[in-house]
Amino acid sequence: MSVTIEVVCYKSKVLANNESPLMLRITKERKRKYSSIGISLNPIFWDFQKNKPKRHCPNKSQIERVITAKISEYREQVLELKAESKDFTAISLMEKVKNPVKLRTVGELFLSQFEHLKEQKRTGYAAFIVKIKEGDSFLENALFAVFAAIFMPFS
Repeated sequence: MSVTIEVVCYKSKVLANNESPLMLRITKERKRKYSSIGISLNPIFWDFQKNKPKRHCPNKSQIERVITAKISEYREQVLELKAESKDFTAISLMEKVKNPVKLRTVGELFLSQFEHLKEQKRTGYAAFIVKIKEGDSFLENALFAVFAAIFMPFS
């Protein structure tokens, strides 16, 4: 299925400064999803046929740069999803771009959790994480048993 990604001036919504927001419109399977790109513009500076700023628009080059960056960001994600043969909707595409998944190792996860616990002054849990990090064999065996029970199929 084809996906169209374009920026439109949302003239049905007029802001307090008499400008209309520029919205990113993603269409897939005739379903549309809008998201603001953070720029508002007076509708007299927008070409509604070409969906781009007019020549005499103030800050035209900066607006076009932001528009191009947003569209390319979404198109990259579409190409990744199509390359992996993953199914997606307009909503899931927006969520993937706005909230990318950050891959972390188990060690990084433990360290971030340790720092979080220290900030909250929960030293008992923090000490548990330190023992895991130091290599307490009893705790390692217990953690291995928990992970094995969760992730290994029953035979």
